[in-house]
Amino acid sequence: MSVNITIDHARKCYDDNVIISDLSLKIREGEFFTLLGPSGCGKTTLLRMIAGFNSIEGGDFYFNDTCINDIAPNRRHIGMVFQNYAIFPHLSVKNNVMFGLKNQDTRLKKAEMIQKAERFMRLMHIEEYADRKPEALSGGQQQRVALARALVIEPDVLLMDEPLSNLDAKLRVEMRETIREIQRSVGITTVYVTHDQEEAMAVSDRIAVMNLGQIQQVGTPQAIYQRPANLFVASFIGRTNILKGRIRLRGGEPLLDISGETALPVGATLRPDAAREQSVVVSVRPEEFYITQGVGIPATVNSRTFLGLNMQYFLTLDTGEQVQVIQEAELDAFLEEGARVNLGVKLGKINVFSEDGAQSLMTGVVNDAL
Repeated sequence: MSVNITIDHARKCYDDNVIISDLSLKIREGEFFTLLGPSGCGKTTLLRMIAGFNSIEGGDFYFNDTCINDIAPNRRHIGMVFQNYAIFPHLSVKNNVMFGLKNQDTRLKKAEMIQKAERFMRLMHIEEYADRKPEALSGGQQQRVALARALVIEPDVLLMDEPLSNLDAKLRVEMRETIREIQRSVGITTVYVTHDQEEAMAVSDRIAVMNLGQIQQVGTPQAIYQRPANLFVASFIGRTNILKGRIRLRGGEPLLDISGETALPVGATLRPDAAREQSVVVSVRPEEFYITQGVGIPATVNSRTFLGLNMQYFLTLDTGEQVQVIQEAELDAFLEEGARVNLGVKLGKINVFSEDGAQSLMTGVVNDAL
């Protein structure tokens, strides 16, 4: 059985050091939910509170309608996959997978345990290694063993703490696809912790971006990338250019100036209450700029990097601000160092924030933590 998870005003501290002050969140039944943020933001701490490995200084945690605060970790019916795999070196692959079944309060006979273990080894494509010891396996194979062991007990919730961080780049991509495929086929509620933005975007149904023990925004990968709730989210999720801007009114219509140039009509995307004269911060992702022969923001090309399908340019605006621009790579049409260009912006895609960066001034911002 899969469950939904509700976290109501959670608090975690170590002596006087407050890690999580007041955090509320709802994770839907059967979804792949990722806690994403920089090191020290509290994401692993929160995961361990769900697991029962950390004490709870305030608030309540629920699986469906059952409060789990005082339920022992081994009674929460969770599967856990750790960063370092935590598989037993002296046991074979099969016995590692069976370990969880042996430690459950179960009446399964040994033959039934073997049958279940073999089923999940097949699911993970490690059945041919059943009699090997972990030392004879690659990192990706060991991670598959850990995942099979976590799932063989058919838990209500699967918790994963930075499970791919010890793998090389190519294997990480392969394993994240495997994990996502398995999660979909099993349909289990999964809470996944990572600091890797690309990884989170690739596997998640929804993401909670965390910083300093607080949730900054919850939404689908697309919603968070396209309409970040604040400057931290915009800067943490993918690459972006952060520029100074100003909103001014002309005939009642709000116009956006970026770096002293370009009166952009932003009334269609700006919140009505933000349509007033004010200084702002503007986030323009590299692909949201385009090089134009018409009116735009003047800039000078510093250097370029060929990325295959795209060319990445590094430019300096006349204000001295540095920006990155990604354009489709065209044969024999590359801009040379020192070239003068004008930059246009894709108006419907840029994001505008209050001067302190604390809140988005755009319509369509999603934050469905509660």
